[in-house]
Amino acid sequence: MELKAYPRTGTKGLAEQGLIPVVAYNKDQNVSLSVELKAFDRVFRKVSTHGLIELQVEGGETLPVLVKAVQMNKRTRVAMHADFYMVTYGQEIEAPVPIHTTGKAKGVVEGGILDILVHNLNILAPGPRRIPEEIIVDITTLGVGETLLAGDIILPEGCKLAVDKTIPVITILAPQKVKAAEVQA
Repeated sequence: MELKAYPRTGTKGLAEQGLIPVVAYNKDQNVSLSVELKAFDRVFRKVSTHGLIELQVEGGETLPVLVKAVQMNKRTRVAMHADFYMVTYGQEIEAPVPIHTTGKAKGVVEGGILDILVHNLNILAPGPRRIPEEIIVDITTLGVGETLLAGDIILPEGCKLAVDKTIPVITILAPQKVKAAEVQA
């Protein structure tokens, strides 16, 4: 995704122009910029905190960034400020990636309850362009009482877990037993 950015020295008058202040940083530099609110909102809704954004700074420089934080207006839920982390190509990047399931678990068919414990899994990708948009996990073989651990998930080529491989990610809970007294009532 691409997003246009403009150099800035302060924040006065940005809102009237439809802009929000942003900061792009890494361990070596810190750059104060502004971006169009509507364009930022559109890009952020699509890539969230795990997708790469090509921040095109007015004047020709393009910065590959990830969204690190967004300050929102509590009442209107509109972005007021954003922090971007500048990444370097060839640099290993840690990023949260959404987990989605496919199939119907054997345990759910038997009456169990699917419990997704981790919705975003932190991984290390070999570069910013290698961060997957999502990780799809086939759960069809999970039975009642079984748990899928982070280490059991097959990651895209070149990616590694950034968390302990023994963290439970998805489990199938036993069905709730209804007391006989509640059934008769």
